[in-house]
Amino acid sequence: MGSTNLPSSDRSDSLDSLVADLVTLKDAGGSVSYAELVRRIADLRIARGMSPAAAQPSRTTVYDAFRPGRARINPDLLRDIVLALGRTDDEATEWVARYRALRASSEPAPRRAEPIATPKPAAAAPPPLAAPKSAALMMTALQKAPASLSRRFVALLMLGGVLVNFAGMATVQALHLPIYLDMAGTAATAIILGPWHGVAVGLTTNVFGFVIGSPGAAPYALVNVAGALVWGYGVRRFGLGASLHSYFTLNLLVAVACSLVGTPLNVLMFGGFSGHGSDGVVSSIVTMGLPVLAAAFSANILTSVLDKLLAGFIALTVFAMLHSRFGVPAAHMPLVERLSSPMVPAPTSRLS
Repeated sequence: MGSTNLPSSDRSDSLDSLVADLVTLKDAGGSVSYAELVRRIADLRIARGMSPAAAQPSRTTVYDAFRPGRARINPDLLRDIVLALGRTDDEATEWVARYRALRASSEPAPRRAEPIATPKPAAAAPPPLAAPKSAALMMTALQKAPASLSRRFVALLMLGGVLVNFAGMATVQALHLPIYLDMAGTAATAIILGPWHGVAVGLTTNVFGFVIGSPGAAPYALVNVAGALVWGYGVRRFGLGASLHSYFTLNLLVAVACSLVGTPLNVLMFGGFSGHGSDGVVSSIVTMGLPVLAAAFSANILTSVLDKLLAGFIALTVFAMLHSRFGVPAAHMPLVERLSSPMVPAPTSRLS
């Protein structure tokens, strides 16, 4: 397979390693959406004489082939995926041979007698691979900014995140709204580039809040940091960007994390009343007999849930737009690929 991942003779090789290499192969020439892969596979099968009704795999089936933790992969589907990614028949055969060798090594001893197609020893051994050789390394790579994005693009995206945060803060101040609107840019940067890029945007927003007449924003930088870390690691390490349901849950977790960090700061520095539009809610709850800390947290969590859901879905919209128009990689967040890709038309069969 040229410089691309060949069957490995490394004893540490595993099915997760193969899946990680398959993800690398998919992203090697730019981000190929799962919908596009489905089309290419269907075209290959139709060209081999398969009926259109049977040729097209489901998008979920193709997506699952790239998911770590699998116990098996359909060898015919694996071959078609490799071919659909522009590789030759010989390269596809090597991918299938590697998979069969891995499957055979995990079978009980009596089944080892089955003939296994293995590559020739030493003479055909590939050079050391630079690609990730385990699911853990793949996750580490995904925590960094996508390599295909230029430094200029990353810098512009981070600057845009800060400006979006400033715009939200200015809007809240002008209209005295009971929400915050200061983390949409943080959310977008964290889920697109990574948690620590989001942290940088959040810190910049709060530290320089005086630029838009909000000098009291600086102490709340820790809230922005907490949100960036939960958003960024949530979609990368914990797979909470796979569906709308899991992404909704992620935004609720961000709201809880931000309230746990922000409420003590609010009580310690301002006695629970920071001059924000939510102070009226705190006052109402205090009159019910609750301590100020409990009242402040109750008001904060109510406000934060609405605020973080709004920020999270603004970020999702921005990510889907950038992925669709500019090919920003979204392998770590399948939800974006599904939202930005056109629906795959159902195959039609001709009735004679």
